[in-house]
Amino acid sequence: MKKGVVIALCAAVVAIGAGGAWWWLGRDRVSSPDTSARETSLSPAQRAERAERIKQSIARRRELWREASYVDIRQTAIDGDQVAQRRLSEVYEDCHMLDVSMNRTLLLLSNLAQGSPRFEPTVSAILRDRVRLCAQAQADSAKNPALAEYWLHRSAKSGDAVSEMRYFSRSVPKLSHSQYQYFIDKARTSGDPDAIFELSLLLPKLDGQWPDPVQAPAFEGTTAEQAWILAACRAGYDCARGSRLMNLICLSTLSCAQSSFEGFLSESGGDPAQRARRQQQLTLIEGIILSPKAK
Repeated sequence: MKKGVVIALCAAVVAIGAGGAWWWLGRDRVSSPDTSARETSLSPAQRAERAERIKQSIARRRELWREASYVDIRQTAIDGDQVAQRRLSEVYEDCHMLDVSMNRTLLLLSNLAQGSPRFEPTVSAILRDRVRLCAQAQADSAKNPALAEYWLHRSAKSGDAVSEMRYFSRSVPKLSHSQYQYFIDKARTSGDPDAIFELSLLLPKLDGQWPDPVQAPAFEGTTAEQAWILAACRAGYDCARGSRLMNLICLSTLSCAQSSFEGFLSESGGDPAQRARRQQQLTLIEGIILSPKAK
């Protein structure tokens, strides 16, 4: 797997800068992290409630990402749903990508899929999503090119943790340890798989070595980025064929035959030493950093 390929593929659809408007959201929210958000323990009842909340969130996410039409997503966003607002921002970004920077790539993949049964399911899913979402989205974007940034900002301002992370990271060249810790605390408290995944995208912006020597390996290198994604997948993030993640990997690397992100790593995940290091990092992330008992 090429160095930074996951970051590169995601950067392909997040090129719309957020600028300095983040400060309207409130700088102190990330410059002075609320360490009280860290949980010391969860009772069985709290764990059950948290698990049910995450389960419902995952089901809702699947509907918005895999099933809902553009009209439905847009109306739900207008009605104030924070996650739908984030999803609508992604739709504008993805459709622009497919229409402009990835248009030739998609044509190439369409031709390759005709002679490759392994490619066909993923490429067909991308094409179906384009039909499902992009005609009306592109028409609206043509009238207002800033829609992607607008809806991401609106979602972040409304309190969606993932949008906060994404919006803020686009406005700064580096993230301090305290800022990154703030986002880790939010991901741990919520258990949101989307927030865990977003941490993988922020990792290359981390400024300097992680101060805790025990946790530090989980923040070092490309295998760490992959380990954070695996942690998100295991927490419920959609990492199967047809997901946004796998579609972007297909478009950015022409690796379209795998049924999941784990399958992708099994073919492109490096030598035995890299695989062992990634597993150690994953264990550290799940067992210590994201554990509700972490201090």
